[in-house]
Amino acid sequence: MKMSKISTVVSSALLALAVSGNVFAAENAEGVKEHFALTQKEVKEAQAAAAAGNKEECVKHYKQAKQHYKEITGNAASMRLQKAIDVMQTGKEACQAGDVAKGAEVGVHVSKELDEIAKESLK
Repeated sequence: MKMSKISTVVSSALLALAVSGNVFAAENAEGVKEHFALTQKEVKEAQAAAAAGNKEECVKHYKQAKQHYKEITGNAASMRLQKAIDVMQTGKEACQAGDVAKGAEVGVHVSKELDEIAKESLK
């Protein structure tokens, strides 16, 4: 019985360490770059979905972009990036309302802004 409890405790501890490692993945420069790139990718996919008239996919990709954005820390999490994400939210809301043309337009704008931020902040 004791061995069972010990293995349970050890397994739980290893699981907790693994989970905490994923939670703080963006605490280093590579993690920040990865999540920034994933944010860019999702915005581009949201824009493409909106351009194709697929509001559900547009909303899905904008939501995923927001989740990756939340993992960006340090200098990369600038006020300029926060403003771009606020604008991105208007694209998501437009797609939710069925205005995929506006959702696509916002995606183009936000994508360009993210590309510029990456050039300046993620050298």
